[in-house]
Amino acid sequence: MMRISSRAVILLTAGLLACERTEQYDPKPVVVAVIDRDTIDVEAYDEMATTLLASSHRGQDPTSLDTRRQLLDAMIDRQLLALEGQRRKLDAAPKIATALEQRQSKLLWRALFNAVAVDAGLDTSGIQTFAIEEGFTEEVLLQHVMLANEADAWRVLEALDAGEPMDVLAVERSTHHETGGLGGYFSYMSVSQVLPEIREQILSLESGQTYPEPLTSRYGIHVFRLIDRRPADMVRWWDAVLKEFRVRERSRVFESFADSLADAHGLVCESLVDDRPASDPLCTWTDGQLLSSDVNLAAAGEDLQSWLRTKARDRLVVEEAKRRGMDRELVVRDQVEALREEMMIDSLQRVVVGRIEIADAEKRAYYEKHPELYGPRPTVRVDEVLVADRTLAQRLRGQAEVGVPIDSLARVHSIREVTKKRGGSMWLVTRDNPLLGALAPLALDSEVGALLGPLEVPGGYSVLRIAEKSETPTRPYEAVERNIEVILRLRAEHQKMDSLLVQLRVDFADEVVVHADALGSVLTDWGDREDDAQN
Repeated sequence: MMRISSRAVILLTAGLLACERTEQYDPKPVVVAVIDRDTIDVEAYDEMATTLLASSHRGQDPTSLDTRRQLLDAMIDRQLLALEGQRRKLDAAPKIATALEQRQSKLLWRALFNAVAVDAGLDTSGIQTFAIEEGFTEEVLLQHVMLANEADAWRVLEALDAGEPMDVLAVERSTHHETGGLGGYFSYMSVSQVLPEIREQILSLESGQTYPEPLTSRYGIHVFRLIDRRPADMVRWWDAVLKEFRVRERSRVFESFADSLADAHGLVCESLVDDRPASDPLCTWTDGQLLSSDVNLAAAGEDLQSWLRTKARDRLVVEEAKRRGMDRELVVRDQVEALREEMMIDSLQRVVVGRIEIADAEKRAYYEKHPELYGPRPTVRVDEVLVADRTLAQRLRGQAEVGVPIDSLARVHSIREVTKKRGGSMWLVTRDNPLLGALAPLALDSEVGALLGPLEVPGGYSVLRIAEKSETPTRPYEAVERNIEVILRLRAEHQKMDSLLVQLRVDFADEVVVHADALGSVLTDWGDREDDAQN
């Protein structure tokens, strides 16, 4: 057997590159499992695993081989349920067929829209005029009080006339919690962000004026005051203007295209009369028609004819997309298939689980068996700062040791967003919390005042101080009965589904092939994926 030296290999490679005769080969996908005609390769595994690790398998270690196998089992179970749904022909149900047709139509409409309007908006010569017309060149500062009804709004206007400050009225009466506590103030916003239904009235005001009548928006009844108007910083707003400009131009181009389709196919919509037979078409076009059974006329607006024409035109758009073969594109087929599987599995679960009744004796037995859930339980309040870097955590620990309050450190440094604004404060009751790892049991077992950490937990390194300890009171049976019933019903449902999956593993044993060695190739970029998910 002839051996080629490494130097020869290098020279040979360089020569091929120089002659531009190098052939590029895509690496063959590494297959993790095969279930019937479906293949789970590394890429597909990683995508599904990312979803599972953010939901049902949250807190598990993706680097663990045991976790990777559990994730694969969950993926296989889902495919087996889909196969069982096919075997029972559950996808033939009219409800599923209708939903699949609707999903495909939406996907085809979007695919054709993207194809037709791909270049629209790239010519930005008219963007300055657009920015002025749409209100991007001016900003307003508004103050408001949102009320439940017009009578309350008139009372606020009367109070303002009597000299009461709007700030106080907003705090006391506004039903808009996001601004009520701030005296009713919004931040400066571009005129384009003011709701269209109240924009004209707002812009009719001078700075400092209150609109003399209640204004109705899609969110409620308001009393509005214009505090200030100023030119907008177009540099800051440029990305938003460009985005909206392209959205408008793409929509305009596609509207024109869809209208041309309607004209080319002779689309005609009939005037509706009360004695019109239900079997008569509402709209007709070459080789097609729109029947009353195809639409929900109750959803139509005031301009019924325009609404019908739009619905019929959308049908023409979908037909055109099919004519262009877009229904055979992988992205469309995959999304329709994903919905089909999801609906089949949901239908299968309803069939298998059936109606489950939980006896009162069973609920009471569960209540008495779990005093750790419903009896007195220790609870602890901690102030915690979570950071991504151990060195930073050690430095923060040092600052806490010399008296810097943990809550101050948390407001500046913590990456646990749900507690950061309240200084890292959180109450802990449950020892087994996958989001906190070892933090919860350690905190529950520590004394008040103890400074702990840096402690490695999911998401980073934690430094915490035990701020307070208490005990929860016993929860009466009547207060938790419904919760217990839900727990027992879910447990019974899971038992039935688990029994089905055990049987399916037997029934489809010949259709399932697992390449266990490929589990070493999955989730190799998990850190990057986790960062992307957080971002």
